[in-house]
Amino acid sequence: MIAIEETAAVQADGSLVLRRPELKAGDRVKVILLLEPQPAVKPPAATSRRLQQSWAGGLSDLAKEYSSVDLQHKAQQWRVD
Repeated sequence: MIAIEETAAVQADGSLVLRRPELKAGDRVKVILLLEPQPAVKPPAATSRRLQQSWAGGLSDLAKEYSSVDLQHKAQQWRVD
């Protein structure tokens, strides 16, 4: 006797399908189901907090040193490397 513990999802028609390569057509097996209903998982409630953008303007002091074209070229180099 081989003991196999496996979790299977119930299909829409209420059936379970367990695929076990060690079983062959015509094999007789004893199946014991331990049914434990699981509560439905609710998606997290949407919060009404606004997205914080406290970082905006954090690099403004570097604007004199780098142009957007310079940054585009640097980003392209990073993608290639």
